[in-house]
Amino acid sequence: MPRAFNGQIHVRVSPQVHKEVAEDAFEQGTSISGILAQALTVRRVLKHVDPWKTIHEIQAANRDVPLDVIEREVTRAVKAVRKMRRG
Repeated sequence: MPRAFNGQIHVRVSPQVHKEVAEDAFEQGTSISGILAQALTVRRVLKHVDPWKTIHEIQAANRDVPLDVIEREVTRAVKAVRKMRRG
């Protein structure tokens, strides 16, 4: 059965994480939603990397991907999120 998605995700975090994300958002001049959208976009860009692996495993999984390619893709994804937010 197909489901319609409205673009909203409700997330529960600890009060400390909430505070840290809110402070980060304020410092960057964005919203908590903006911070989370960026994080999710970066995660999607790195979809071949299991985010729960150790740093060693992540480095090994990406040894064939040049650092500049990863940086370019992450930068592109973050810019896309910012552009979407502006409308």
